[in-house]
Amino acid sequence: MMEVKKMKHSDSITSVQFAIIIAGTILGVSMLALPRFVVEKAGNAAPLASLVGILITLIGLIGLLYLGRRFPNHTFVGYSKVLIGKVFGTFIMVVFLIAALILIGLETRQFAEVLVGGLLPDTPIHFSIFAMLFLCAIINFGNVSSFAYIHLFYFPMIVSPLLSVLLPSFKDIEYYHLLPITGNEVTLSQFMSGAVVIMAAVSNYYILSMVIPYLKNPKKCVSAGIWGFLLSIFFVLLLVIVSLGIFGEIKIQEMLWSTLILARMVEVPGEILARIDAIFIISWIFAVFTTLLSYYFIVVRGVAEILNTTKYRFISFVTLMISFFIALFPKDIYDVYTFLSYFWTGSVMFYFVYVFFLLAIAKFRRMKGSI
Repeated sequence: MMEVKKMKHSDSITSVQFAIIIAGTILGVSMLALPRFVVEKAGNAAPLASLVGILITLIGLIGLLYLGRRFPNHTFVGYSKVLIGKVFGTFIMVVFLIAALILIGLETRQFAEVLVGGLLPDTPIHFSIFAMLFLCAIINFGNVSSFAYIHLFYFPMIVSPLLSVLLPSFKDIEYYHLLPITGNEVTLSQFMSGAVVIMAAVSNYYILSMVIPYLKNPKKCVSAGIWGFLLSIFFVLLLVIVSLGIFGEIKIQEMLWSTLILARMVEVPGEILARIDAIFIISWIFAVFTTLLSYYFIVVRGVAEILNTTKYRFISFVTLMISFFIALFPKDIYDVYTFLSYFWTGSVMFYFVYVFFLLAIAKFRRMKGSI
């Protein structure tokens, strides 16, 4: 059993930083294509399906937060081994880390496809993939407070351009696109498929399970975690509503990156800014970086804890090399989305069940860590 000892003050994070880490991780690569995928599954019931998916995801988040508060000196890796045994707990965590590693590769490829297709068409896709992975790999993962400061620094640069796209777009919404809110002849299966898409897109909050031990006051992790989740979900839900309201159910399914098209439609009074979409893409790059950085943190710190080592730099560069080859595996962007759809759906269901399995064991065996 590996227990995280009490951290020095210089390597601890505040509740605000904790909330921003969760919000910055959720707002990432999927923002560009998410509205289209939800509408494709649930039709014009997409906003309601999104809300249902968000509420189900919130239940999973609260379960994970209560586990973290119950074992405040342990990470996800640590209390998995405590609750279900070292061998089985380590095996599950290896699977968890492999999943995070695959996500790094696939989401980096998605980022590179958008960058090459929408902003830098002459840039080799290999270069875009390597540049983003290298940028994540050189971060000092030995210092958790530095990781938190990076999230805190970039968060305003992510949400400000997002608001600059969403708020002016309200005037263009055709509200009949949103009616009826339960959809036009949408079956329960289609409705829940849309909810699952949202669940998959916003369930990457598992970074919190690796940083709770570094909170200055771990008892506040539940409230801070919920606020961070709600902050990011506000933008996700707004994005789905605005995109569907403007483009409609049929037209939005003809678009690959509906949010990017939405950004190109925005006009600033006085023509102060001619290319809002370019500014939005830059902010989206920051969002991709913070999301991938969280995945990197999970992999690097998780592997280091399993191997009982502090060679974070070495692990991060091994992660870079493996992720680079994973990113090159899909043939094109459609291949990427096919892999992600299966992978997201399977992994989110597994982790949802696993969290409550651990919580049930902790309650049944009356096991609890100490602060």
